[in-house]
Amino acid sequence: MAASGGCKGKSICSKHVTMLTAVIMSFGVISCCLGHGEGDRDDRLRAEGKGCIESERRALLAIRSDMFDSDERLSSWIGEDCCSWRGVACDNATSHVIKLDLHHPYPYDLVDEGFCAASETMGVSKLNPALHDLKHLEYLDLSMNNFSGSHIPHMIASLVHLEYLNLSNAMFGGLIPPQLGNLSKLHYLDLGGCRHSDPRADDLDWLSRIPSLKYVDMSFVNLSKATNWLHQVNSIPSLEVLHLRWARLPYIPSPLPHFNMTSIVKLDISGYRNFYPAILRWFSHASSLVYLDLFECGGIDIESLQMTLGALSNLKALDLQYNLIKGDIFGIVMNVSRSFKHLDLSWNSLSGEVEQVLWSLGPLEYLGLDVKGFDTQYTRILSLVTSIDLSNNNLSGEIPRELTNLHGLLFLNLSKNHLRGTIPEKIGSMEQLESLDLSMNNLTGDIPSSFSSLNFLSHLNLSHNNLPGRIPTAGGQMSTFIDDPSIYDGNEYLCGTPLPECPGDAAHQSPPHEHEEKNDDRLETVWEITSIVMGFVVGFWSFVGTMIMKQSIRIAFFRFFDKAYDWCYVQLAVGCARLKSKRQSVT
Repeated sequence: MAASGGCKGKSICSKHVTMLTAVIMSFGVISCCLGHGEGDRDDRLRAEGKGCIESERRALLAIRSDMFDSDERLSSWIGEDCCSWRGVACDNATSHVIKLDLHHPYPYDLVDEGFCAASETMGVSKLNPALHDLKHLEYLDLSMNNFSGSHIPHMIASLVHLEYLNLSNAMFGGLIPPQLGNLSKLHYLDLGGCRHSDPRADDLDWLSRIPSLKYVDMSFVNLSKATNWLHQVNSIPSLEVLHLRWARLPYIPSPLPHFNMTSIVKLDISGYRNFYPAILRWFSHASSLVYLDLFECGGIDIESLQMTLGALSNLKALDLQYNLIKGDIFGIVMNVSRSFKHLDLSWNSLSGEVEQVLWSLGPLEYLGLDVKGFDTQYTRILSLVTSIDLSNNNLSGEIPRELTNLHGLLFLNLSKNHLRGTIPEKIGSMEQLESLDLSMNNLTGDIPSSFSSLNFLSHLNLSHNNLPGRIPTAGGQMSTFIDDPSIYDGNEYLCGTPLPECPGDAAHQSPPHEHEEKNDDRLETVWEITSIVMGFVVGFWSFVGTMIMKQSIRIAFFRFFDKAYDWCYVQLAVGCARLKSKRQSVT
């Protein structure tokens, strides 16, 4: 007997289940219809795995509509899921857009060479106000576009979650909004521009309000009115990289602040025309500094430079080009740290013996080896150096023979000095050398024949020396320079291709008419042999081709061959029989 609470038959149970399902679905439909706006719809989309918030998708499409896109880098911006679009990234948990990378794909290594000029012909972009709707952005890159001198929009300062902001080389102009100081989470800030776009900042107080900054680039930003710039960047102890190249930095009155940039690793203030020795000595407290660029700063005296270099034990790269530094170069190189890798002292007024300098450059790639022996130590320590530029100084002495042991050297520039003596005979052993400039010295002696072993040499300048003799152009890479006589200018007694012939060259050559006769004979012989071979080939294949193509001719030929064979056989047999009978009659 069935229980009283049970179903009275399968049909009744089936009806109950159907009715319950209908009720549940009705509630579901009502819930959908009575939803609470666009936010609930976005939640449903995320729950369904579509991964894109509709309001942010529409904001992205609005931004795209105002961007110049000749390379169609935004062609992937179609479909419902904006998180899969190129340059866009979303948070995995919330689906909010957290990254927007719209940088123009111009090669970064060519920016200094041509982007600023090329940007004038690039289509103009505008920054759509819809950017304000991407409130959860943590990463924004608008670099390498052309915003045609427009001001940086204040709405960027409302994106308070930003940790990375790159507006470099985007042709923004005018006053940089101090509201950027509200971006308290920012780690990376690049506002570096082009010379003619002329963005400016009248002070950097707003910068000091971002304590988390690690990277700042304001190269070519006009900071001429930011008189407290050093005090303000000095108040950011987390700062690791600072680029203020050609930023028109103003003079800093004394006294200088207590040094507080304890994390600084890379510092570039090249083109700072108001630089003076006290600032250089102030940098000696930057114990973590690895890279220092003082290109064309001026105001650098050799005593302050020696003291600073002696204190910067972690420094690996230093650029001191175009500073008109006077004094003994040995006083500089003897103070560089053992971890030094790059030192550029070109275009100064330094003096000293070149051999002594090159020996002192050993720490450029110090390996921590206790190697005994003068030549061996020189070779082992400098074996990893790839570039040496000591041009435009007052260096004297001879080129050290040990220099040729630097087999990995790619670039060597010793031009515009007072070097004497000969070019090392074993210079050909520097097989990786790509550029060699020894011009404007007092070098003498023949150009070594080992130059022909420099197979990778693409730039050579030996002009304005006292080199005599014949230019070695037989074979090797030297034969590629025969069209450029300027690389040998100013060597009065140098001769041979591409310069005028050396004395006696004509005597060793055969008379011109003799060469012509020999050439004519050789040409005639070649034509005769060619004609014979061609005649045989044509005749043979004409005969064979006819035999293959025509059956009647082929049958006639073989019949003729058979008859000729039979006739020859009969004639030979008859002749032999007659000869035999004559011999028998004689006997």
